[in-house]
Amino acid sequence: MMTASGILTIVQTLRDRIHHFLLYKSGKSIAVYGPDDEKEALLNEIGRFGINGKQDFVPASRYILLDDEQSNFTFYYTNKSKLSDSMVYLKCRTLPAGAVCESNLSVFCPEETSARLFWKENCIYSLSKAHNHEMDIVLIGFDKLGENLLLFGLQNNIFSPNQKITYHVFGDGTKFRATHTELDSLSDSVVFEPQPWYDCISLIEKAAMVIVLTQENQMELLHELLFAAKRDTIHVFTVNSLSAGLLHEKERLMIFDWKNKAQCLEHILSDTLFQRAKKINLRYAHLYSGVEESDKAMELQWKCLDTFTRYSNVSSADYHEVRLKMLEEDGGKIPDSADFSADRLELLAELEHIRWCRYHYLNNWKYGIPAEGKAKDKSLRIHRDLIPYQALTDGEKEKDRENIRILHSI
Repeated sequence: MMTASGILTIVQTLRDRIHHFLLYKSGKSIAVYGPDDEKEALLNEIGRFGINGKQDFVPASRYILLDDEQSNFTFYYTNKSKLSDSMVYLKCRTLPAGAVCESNLSVFCPEETSARLFWKENCIYSLSKAHNHEMDIVLIGFDKLGENLLLFGLQNNIFSPNQKITYHVFGDGTKFRATHTELDSLSDSVVFEPQPWYDCISLIEKAAMVIVLTQENQMELLHELLFAAKRDTIHVFTVNSLSAGLLHEKERLMIFDWKNKAQCLEHILSDTLFQRAKKINLRYAHLYSGVEESDKAMELQWKCLDTFTRYSNVSSADYHEVRLKMLEEDGGKIPDSADFSADRLELLAELEHIRWCRYHYLNNWKYGIPAEGKAKDKSLRIHRDLIPYQALTDGEKEKDRENIRILHSI
């Protein structure tokens, strides 16, 4: 019996290796490494071209690494020579996607992806208009997920030059505020509430939006919040929607299954946002430096950028999706850039300038006059155009108008 069992194991191993090799030769195989529960969902989505990565290295066309960062990077560098002809998608919570320089490596952060997705799926333009662009948004809980939700909310929820959106955060924001030194330069406010949420029920009741982030004892918190507050809707980031469905008055909860949404195949493999950002960068290089607009030039120009400048283009591309939704809601269709009235173009240009300023402020830049008549000084993180739109020269305003035209054209 032991001999038979051993033979079966050998046969199974050989069969798996042959199967993996044939998948690899097809050019469509995707090997997934990581925790079983996370692998299972992805492998079901991939279907017959998926390979369940275990301890041993298996050849594949693409790899998705879902383990902790240390394990993922160890796998990548241990097998780097074997991975040279394959694309690797690595889960990483500390590095932004634009920070890696290896051509076959793409990092993704589920918290970053889900934060972007949330504001896209829950675009609050109509909600903001209903409140005359003056409202409160409450975040209960503040970890890596909450930080990303706040950062992308500040960069994407820009609807009016005179808006006053206040983000009230119930959670420890000491590190966030200390590392984001220009947070108070934003026109919208961020308030880290010193007292617990249950001492601020009146704020929770009047807020335009309440969002509960993942945290310890989340189910208990939701039960108490549903009991204490009378508001109709509460947005909830959860990885356990089934448990949330057991709560009394669960119909008041708007569940956002953030990890499954962020770690689906589409959002891991897709680089639509970065491709759009690359096209923006290439168009500027074409307009101001005469660079030819080709795929090769696009990649070369992108490689020349530092992480800060890359993500500036990503931020612009990201906000453009919000702009398109605003145009749709206001006019029913998205007009060509040539169809914009002068007033409409000027409004969009001003909002774009606000977004550009916020991106710089959130990266600890501030207003300053660099030496030798330059516009900016990267080492000091100062820029002469971090001023209100009305104070810009017409030439600088035209750059913001041109940004709107560029994004519509591509």
